Amino acid sequence: MIETTLQKYFGFKTFRPKQRNIINSVKNRQNTLGVLPTGSGKSLCFQVPGLELEGITLVISPLISLMKDQVEHLNRIGISAEYLNSTLKKNEIKNIMQDGLKGRYKFLYVAPERFNNEEFNQFVRNLNIPLVAFDEAHCISKWGHDFRPSYQEVIPAIQSLIPEATFVALTATATEEVQENIQELLDIKDEHVVLQSIKRDNLHLIVNKTYQREQFILSYIQERKNMSGIVYAATRAEVEKISSYLKDQDIDNVIYHGGLGKKERDDNQHAFVSNKVNIVVATNAFGMGINKPDIRFIIHNNLPGDVESYYQEIGRAGRDGLDSECILLSSERDVNLHQFFIDRSNGTDQHKDHMRNKLDRMIQYNRTSKCLMSFMVKYFDADEYVKACGHCVNCLSNERTYNMKNEAKTVLNLIQDTKTPLTKEHIIQVLRGERSENILFNGLDQSRYFGLMESYLTGELHHILDELILNGHVHFKNDHLHLVDLSFYILKENKDIYTVPFRKHFKEKVNVSTASSPNETLFQKLMDKRASLAEKYGVEEESIFSEGMLKEFTRKLPMSKQDMVHLAGVGNYKLKHYCPHFLKVIKQHRECLTTHNQNPKHKSPQKN
Repeated sequence: MIETTLQKYFGFKTFRPKQRNIINSVKNRQNTLGVLPTGSGKSLCFQVPGLELEGITLVISPLISLMKDQVEHLNRIGISAEYLNSTLKKNEIKNIMQDGLKGRYKFLYVAPERFNNEEFNQFVRNLNIPLVAFDEAHCISKWGHDFRPSYQEVIPAIQSLIPEATFVALTATATEEVQENIQELLDIKDEHVVLQSIKRDNLHLIVNKTYQREQFILSYIQERKNMSGIVYAATRAEVEKISSYLKDQDIDNVIYHGGLGKKERDDNQHAFVSNKVNIVVATNAFGMGINKPDIRFIIHNNLPGDVESYYQEIGRAGRDGLDSECILLSSERDVNLHQFFIDRSNGTDQHKDHMRNKLDRMIQYNRTSKCLMSFMVKYFDADEYVKACGHCVNCLSNERTYNMKNEAKTVLNLIQDTKTPLTKEHIIQVLRGERSENILFNGLDQSRYFGLMESYLTGELHHILDELILNGHVHFKNDHLHLVDLSFYILKENKDIYTVPFRKHFKEKVNVSTASSPNETLFQKLMDKRASLAEKYGVEEESIFSEGMLKEFTRKLPMSKQDMVHLAGVGNYKLKHYCPHFLKVIKQHRECLTTHNQNPKHKSPQKN
């Protein structure tokens, strides 16, 4: 039945991956969340069941232009649909309401703010609405990159007005915490969450560290005549500047930002979508709902504030399935500007911390030497198994000259030999020979690999593990590392694995259980932890804590956040995000000292 509807109205013979799962869940009247990559046909997931259900499907949409485009598309293919928004006159709204009561259309698109109107609410009470679709559902969650309070506030009103309606929420950009928040708000059970990998093989991700951004943009476009592309800039002023520069070099383009009049925005958007002009220079106000499948490249002139926004914006490229490039340019000023706006925002401290975390991850994407697509996939779903894409700028880098096959085999052998699942922390502590409480408790100090890589910094071992995970040599799931087919292939075939040179320096071996110079030993542990955090969050080591601050930790030995807060240089952000890691190191170090003092004749076990 649903295949008949699909072919009759939309001209497709088969569903794309996961569409059928969502549609069947909705038809069974289950509240459902669908997280599908951009361009994967999310709209069909409520349009197909909406056509088969009796009554009108109510679609909550965040943008006037988006609902207008979708309604026009539905009407063109013979499906009756309407929208209500602030652009309509009173008599037009009245006529649409009357037509709705007479059942003259199947879909009604509205903005969440429409529910502030009592006349509209009364109209909704009198309709048969079996299905409510939340388009761009990440706007519901306070943790979403485009949170709109009106989207969340409207949910109780809808539940009161249409208590029997089924909900379907659809988005391309939802991290695990956003998914959980949407589920809680819309009463969606885990078994009715349908996820598809955000990985898109036709998108080639590039980070370019050039300082001559305008010249790069010009040269890039000149080499790709007759190709459609979007150049995103952070501010209206930069949009105007880049556009003028390109026009001075005979590159025809239009601009799009919130400072333009509505007619000019609409005209410029139409010129781009209808191929009258190939290039649009825009702020992030442009793009949502744009139905243009042949966008061959997207260039970001500035670093976005979070990975979700970046993914949504580059997702507008290559919707026809053909290869397209997504290039990220940036400067240190971009980071400073984001930090300035976060600090000056009216959000709570919790919200500001959350935005700083998102910015840290975006910075890490910008600086990583590892597969960019794998990085992005893992950002949205930490448990998804990934393999290197093979065509991002990092996968193709000629700087991958260090053969880490020996380190890789050591890690894989350790995982294979150990009966209990290992976390990253377990592996690093075993290989470095650290006698922490969890290592001793699990008897991992008896492993033949204990201390085998004690000359490696913690951050260097993190690099090795991340390379193995993002290249698909191991599967990182539920915080543990698991062997896969590719793992055994490496162990048997002695395969070369190349990465960028990562060894910073080679240390002399240190027996971490000795108490002969506890402060020096602790200081090195704190330095390693700082390097590990810098690698994890993609920030400079000094921005976490200076060496002087770490030496202060070794002198004062703080054991709680209360102890930390009294030290100069420990603010609220560092207290929450960094201090717990260092407190754990200090606590474990003191426990090791206690164990040593109680057992002075304790000797390190012999390695097999």
